[in-house]
Amino acid sequence: MARAPKKKRRTRYLSPGRKMLLVAALLAVFALSSTLFLNFRAHRSEEGPENGEGFADPIQAYVMVGEGELTAPFYNEGFAVVDQFGRGTEVQLESWEPFLTESNEEYYHVYYNGRTGYIPCANITDDQSELMQETQLYVRTPVNLLQEADGIELGSLVQKGTLLRVVGYDYFKSDGTVNKYHVKMGDEFGWIKSEYVVLDYGDAMDVWIGADGYDIHEYRGEASWGGGNAGGLDYWAHDKGDFADEGNVMPEDVYALYIAASQATMDMVDDYLDLAKDTAINAFVITLNDGVEMAYESDWVAQYGIMDEYHPFNTVEGFAEVVKTLRDAGYYVIGRVTTFRDDPLANARPEWAITDASGLPKTMSGSSWPSPFCRDVWKMKVGFAVEAADLFDLNEIQFDYVRFPDYIQDNQKEGFLDLKNVLGESMAQAIQRFLTYACDVLHEHGVYVGADVFGEVANDYVAPYGQYWPAISTVVDVISGMPYPDHFGRYQENARWVIPYKRPYLMLHNWSLHVFDRQQECASPAVVRTWLQTWDDSDYKYNGAAIQREILGTYDADVPGGYMLWYGNGSLGVAENLTGAIEYDYGALYKEAKAQNMMLSEYMGVSTDDTQ
Repeated sequence: MARAPKKKRRTRYLSPGRKMLLVAALLAVFALSSTLFLNFRAHRSEEGPENGEGFADPIQAYVMVGEGELTAPFYNEGFAVVDQFGRGTEVQLESWEPFLTESNEEYYHVYYNGRTGYIPCANITDDQSELMQETQLYVRTPVNLLQEADGIELGSLVQKGTLLRVVGYDYFKSDGTVNKYHVKMGDEFGWIKSEYVVLDYGDAMDVWIGADGYDIHEYRGEASWGGGNAGGLDYWAHDKGDFADEGNVMPEDVYALYIAASQATMDMVDDYLDLAKDTAINAFVITLNDGVEMAYESDWVAQYGIMDEYHPFNTVEGFAEVVKTLRDAGYYVIGRVTTFRDDPLANARPEWAITDASGLPKTMSGSSWPSPFCRDVWKMKVGFAVEAADLFDLNEIQFDYVRFPDYIQDNQKEGFLDLKNVLGESMAQAIQRFLTYACDVLHEHGVYVGADVFGEVANDYVAPYGQYWPAISTVVDVISGMPYPDHFGRYQENARWVIPYKRPYLMLHNWSLHVFDRQQECASPAVVRTWLQTWDDSDYKYNGAAIQREILGTYDADVPGGYMLWYGNGSLGVAENLTGAIEYDYGALYKEAKAQNMMLSEYMGVSTDDTQ
């Protein structure tokens, strides 16, 4: 229960004379405005604090709440409730002497953020130890504990329903919730975000019931292709990044060019800016590492003794100048990290890698793979992302290859593979939990987190390599599918073969309809920002018109959010051929089209006939 401060205090009553003056004043106000104000301020003028910064001799105190509550009411000088202050809010008291209303309720006169008013005495304390009421919690979302509140060192995995003892917290958020709890599990201490725990065991064991219910995910587990049971994943809402107050504003629709990890492309940054300045391009994706090369000489990677294996092509200072040029020009900058496809890391640390019977890293899809099950790999990759975000003032980190190798089941059938799965997790659980960890850490550094997924993942099943759209979109800030038309298989329609790479609008539109459905299955869906094909096929040219039809395919399916143009070598020549597609602010036009109850392509008067 909430208690008043342990202070020796004296209740102040209004004297009879002052009561008569107050009644007269109130009657005068009533005659003028027909509004009766109750004001028990007998000791200060109506203007409040004279210096505008608080009371003359303020007393620091904190808002506390009753059991099961998070906020306390704040009354204005007319004693109307005008706000709710979260637990832990620091306020100024004019005095410890409370005011007693005629109904025998006691209030303190307080100042907060330019306002004066009243808060019930039972909701004020000067002892911060009285703010925390929780003594034990139950885990609702399986996560790894963090060893430090703002660190990256991982503790044990805590499963759904686990009991945790509360030993402290870092801080209260404005809504009265705790940011992270300091907890004890057995003999281990660690930190966990408040969104992953609840007070009641029954609530912890509940599952999220969305528009289609949890059963839809549980049912999909029966058709798993090896990536895991969809029913074994977490669907509760996750906090999304919001760093606008810190100056990091994500555009509502991001239109991005790609800059590859090579010195040649770094040297062309001014050329990229010249291309972008007369278009709607507002962002750049720049690769930090691609599994073979590194954009700069990383101190974080160097501590693992493998920096030279990545062949860094720039110094920290040189790469910082490139990013600064983009940021100073007003562009949103996304740092791309190749995550679980990484030859140097796998070969240098086979104990962290997917290995064959001989203990050597197994080559799959042309590369060696650090295991997504391995927490040491998680730490290495997230630590690198933190370093880059802090060094270069990046707006967002994008994790690519955040999956197991494709066709991993075929490799398992051919022979023994050690996946380093010491916790007995499914592939889909490992991917979702890695991204949860990455978001928790990187959000503390004020950057957004995105994840790339195969185009296949828009379907309603867990992919064999561990990607499942609702599980990933629920966690990250941005999800980016890669529905390149030339990746789709040909199929028959009306007795005729459809060649996907010749139908960019049709492919992207149909794909986006699936994405729209998947997004409805998330409690906290991410922004959808799609990678687009830009390269030509044997007999079909991907010029500006074709790219525009890809873009319109997504918006016509009500999947806005923008696009990113993928051309693997970062060729400026490719980008220069796309100016017909990148000059429009599709997000703004999409809103205008919706207001007219029209599809964007119709509103713009652009044909979606891929055969033209």
